[in-house]
This record gives sequence, structure tokens and C-alpha cells, in this order.
Amino acid sequence: MYIYPLSKPILLSMLFVKEQLKEPVAVLWIVISPAVTFYLITYARISGEEATRDYASATSWFYAFISSSVALFGLAFYIVGRRESGFLRSFVYTRRTKLIFLVGQFLAYSFMSVIYCSVFYVLTRGYFGSMAMEEWIVIVGRFYMCLLLFSTPSLLLTLLPIGFQNTNTLFSMISVGMLALGIGSLNTSHPVLNVIGIFNPMEWANRIMTMGVSESAPVVAGVVGLISVTGWLVFRFLLINPVWSRY
Repeated sequence: MYIYPLSKPILLSMLFVKEQLKEPVAVLWIVISPAVTFYLITYARISGEEATRDYASATSWFYAFISSSVALFGLAFYIVGRRESGFLRSFVYTRRTKLIFLVGQFLAYSFMSVIYCSVFYVLTRGYFGSMAMEEWIVIVGRFYMCLLLFSTPSLLLTLLPIGFQNTNTLFSMISVGMLALGIGSLNTSHPVLNVIGIFNPMEWANRIMTMGVSESAPVVAGVVGLISVTGWLVFRFLLINPVWSRY
């Protein structure tokens, strides 16, 4: 009795995953470009102390960036894209179908996030030694919590009445801005940057990746609460009609 209602979001999520896997270049680029950047930065370092840091510390910013990219350009961006293509207006016109769509979309990118995280782990872990299943499970758990963190502002941005191209520009600006402010705060103690860092999700994600879920309990509790409220807001106020249909 309870399996049937869940089967529709799961089936829809499988279709969304299949759709993503049909674009292997885009899928690989999300993890290959950070992996290439990681090795370029690593080999450019001169200090032996920096080169021997533990794996979590050396890659935390990269995992944070990948999780933000999945949340912005995967989960949220495709919601806007489906709205602007008329998909939502054609198929998501009741509360039930809206719930099926949102759950299916979230499940699809939850699965894709594990793939992105795992590929990046395989590509970069060899530099620090052999891989371990226990470490991979910990990394995936932290990464998924980062995905939930970035999903909160990403999903809220889907409520804005803006078109596909403007959304792409806005998401790109936000992604680069968060990363630049996060990395910039590492080499300075300026009070303004410290205050901005408190509100920068990239800082929180970096903390989760380095310190772990248990050590970042207040942040994790806040993330779970925020994503729950955000899910309800998106379910309640999600825009169905394309922006262009209003003019």
C-alpha cells in the first residue's frame, strides 16, 4: 500500500538520471575540471608542508565546490529549465504531481551527487595513498550533507520569476562569488571578510568536509531544518508557468 506512491517518484528519478547520463561530457566535466585544477595546484606548491597535508584538508574546497555545482546547476537549474520548456505546465498541474516531480528531482540529483563525489575521490585519492571503503563512505556522507546545505539557497532561487538565461548567469555569479570569498578569507583576517564568511555556505561546507558531521553538529542541525522548510516553500510556491508565457 505504501510502495506504490513511492514508485512514481523513484521511476521519475530514474528517468532524470538516464537523461543526465546521456550527456557524459557534461557529467564528466563537473568532476574532471576540479580534479585537473586540484593536480595543477598541488604540483605548483613548493612548500613540502602543504604537499603532505591529509586528504580531507587538501580536497575539502573541491568537494564543497562540486556539491554547490550539483545543487545549483543540477537540482535547481533543471527545475527552472523544465519550467521554461513548458514541462511543468504540461505535466505538473496538481499538488500530487508537483510532489512527485520534486521528490523525483531530488532523488535523481542525490544519486548523481554520489556519482560525482565517487569519481572525484577515485581521481584524487591516489595522490595521497591507497583508497579505503571506510574513508569513501565518510567522504560521501559529508559530501551529501554539503549538497543539502547548498540545496537550500538553490531551491529558493527557483522561486524567482526569471528566465533560463538569466538564471544561468545568476547561478554562475553566485558560484564564483562563494568560492572566491571562501578562498579569499583563508589568507586574510579582515573583519569584513570574516563576517561575510559566516553567511557563506562554501565556508560551512568546507568545515563539514574537514571536521566531519559529528564535529559540525550545530551546522548539520541547521541544514536539516532549513532544507525541510525550503522543501515546503518550494512545494507551496513553485512557479509552474514559463516566464515568457506572461508577456
